[in-house]
Amino acid sequence: MAAAISYPVRSPQWVLTYGGVDVTADLMSSVASIGYTDYLSELSGEIEIVVEDRSHLWQTSWYPNVGDDLNLAIGYQNEGLMPCGDFQIDQLELSGPSDSFTIRGLAAFITPAMRTANSSGYEGQSLLEIAELIAAKYGMSVISAPDVIDIAYERVTQRHETDLAFLKRLAIENGYDFTVRGVMLVFYSRAALEATPALLTITRNNVEGFEFRNRTHGTYGSAQVTYQNANKKALITQTTGASTPFPINDVLKLIARAENSQQAAAKAQAALDIHNMHFVEANLTMPGSITMAAGSTIRISGFGQFDGTYLIEVARHQINRAHGYLTRLEVCRVL
Repeated sequence: MAAAISYPVRSPQWVLTYGGVDVTADLMSSVASIGYTDYLSELSGEIEIVVEDRSHLWQTSWYPNVGDDLNLAIGYQNEGLMPCGDFQIDQLELSGPSDSFTIRGLAAFITPAMRTANSSGYEGQSLLEIAELIAAKYGMSVISAPDVIDIAYERVTQRHETDLAFLKRLAIENGYDFTVRGVMLVFYSRAALEATPALLTITRNNVEGFEFRNRTHGTYGSAQVTYQNANKKALITQTTGASTPFPINDVLKLIARAENSQQAAAKAQAALDIHNMHFVEANLTMPGSITMAAGSTIRISGFGQFDGTYLIEVARHQINRAHGYLTRLEVCRVL
């Protein structure tokens, strides 16, 4: 008679430090859920901790301070943990009955100064040079991956925007994604990200839930940028089409400031990509996986017309009492 095959039980694990002190053991019995969300297109990741508060301690003597430091790691025992990073408490919530207390945190390096609106003008500089100037203000550095930012400006104006919002606007206008990772300002070329090899292939056997959408509303076959350059007394017009055959023939027409044909073409392509990237998208729920990160690509197979290569835009990692460790992905198919 064949012997029964046994499989090891994976035990979810999280480690939380508060103000540099490991509080994991103290909170283990009261934490209902704990999670980290990794974004591709947001300025920072987020953490959320939900604790039971029947004794009302978190509302009174244990009430935390907004701005306190947290550090979180998530994964499985004996398999290694994913470092989520350093965070500061940004929001506190109480709900009930029965009473539960929620602590939300944003990346610790998003300081109040970075959240202050500024106005400034930059002349004769590239996007990379502007980013390096702003990074220097906060003792940070710039990473451009996987290619170099080469957009140059005769003049660009920051009008009552935070420095991070200003950089994000410039990045998105030119086909990049921008985020903050610790002490680094990181620019990603979306086209280059989409071209990276898939991390793995996900099939029906790998997911606990799925939802796919294919839509045409708000998508276009081409984009056109037009701008009347008063200084040069010239009408700048650039048109770009989808990089692969696209079933929509509509033209996205934009009036956007452009100093030259390079800028106009970059803005047309970026706008087209932003509108079309959700032509096919999906939400996937799977057993927790610390390898799933925003900016990675995956292959999806076994779903017919929805099969293909997808870019991870959001990866939500959560450990809770009811379901253990789950990872929820928001992805869009690479065209």
